[in-house]
Amino acid sequence: MTFEVDTRTININTVVSIAGFLATFVFIGIAWGASQAALSDLEEWRNQHESVHRDLQASVRSHDAVVDQQISTLRANLAKLDQIEYRITANEKGIEALDTRIGRITESYSNQFSDFRNQLSSISTQIALTNQTLQRIEAASPSKR
Repeated sequence: MTFEVDTRTININTVVSIAGFLATFVFIGIAWGASQAALSDLEEWRNQHESVHRDLQASVRSHDAVVDQQISTLRANLAKLDQIEYRITANEKGIEALDTRIGRITESYSNQFSDFRNQLSSISTQIALTNQTLQRIEAASPSKR
């Protein structure tokens, strides 16, 4: 018995090897496509993320500019407060000088009023003496009535 080998028959090992080889290429293609999709998604996310960071950085810079302006305004106001101490001291000295002047004027008026009182008292005394002298003269002279 002789066996004739049919050349059209395919060995099962060859089929499995070819199928495995084709499956490997198919899976490599699928993995390549999936990795390319993932890479494009990551690249898109990175672009969006960088855009968000640029927008956030611009927002932070504008906010910093506003804060810097507020700080400079506060520093200017604080500088005015530093000058207030000088101003208050100058005003207090002015008030003290004014108080001294008013005290001197009051003392001067008081002295003048005292002099006026003395002069009035002297005049009053002279009038009283003149009246007494007049009464004595009238009493000493004969009445012509």
